[in-house]
Amino acid sequence: MAQEFDVPPDGGTELEALLQHSGVDFLRDGGRFRLRFSSRGCTWQTVCDCQGQRVLIYGVHPTPVTQPQQALELCSQLNSQVVEGSFFLQEGRLIFRTSARLTERFEAQARIAAALEYNAAVLSHWWERLAAGAQGSPFPLESRRSSAVPLDDTL
Repeated sequence: MAQEFDVPPDGGTELEALLQHSGVDFLRDGGRFRLRFSSRGCTWQTVCDCQGQRVLIYGVHPTPVTQPQQALELCSQLNSQVVEGSFFLQEGRLIFRTSARLTERFEAQARIAAALEYNAAVLSHWWERLAAGAQGSPFPLESRRSSAVPLDDTL
């Protein structure tokens, strides 16, 4: 018989507790949560889908995509720059997806919080580039600051 500490964490329960504790307004429909994030003067919708021990986090950039091919190219460029998660195009919006895999109840909320924070940091870092790319406007790949390290061509 499993003890309570052995019971796997439930993503929906843990996310709801985290959001309530943090004072975040959200809407819940079963395992789907909708909330607004703001960072660096940018505001967007975040959708979280809870599937048992996994929480999928989707940050939705608000600029409508008018040039899908260029937006897809931008997704590919940015995906080569991020450490976790990925950008994709769906229903005319650029979306950044990350996830939290929950293995232990005692750290579940910390893992969700870290995934939410990373998602927000990536979206806010690339904000202007995403807005320009959605509209097919040129914009340098490095947004605000460069994270690329130059290669030594003597190698």
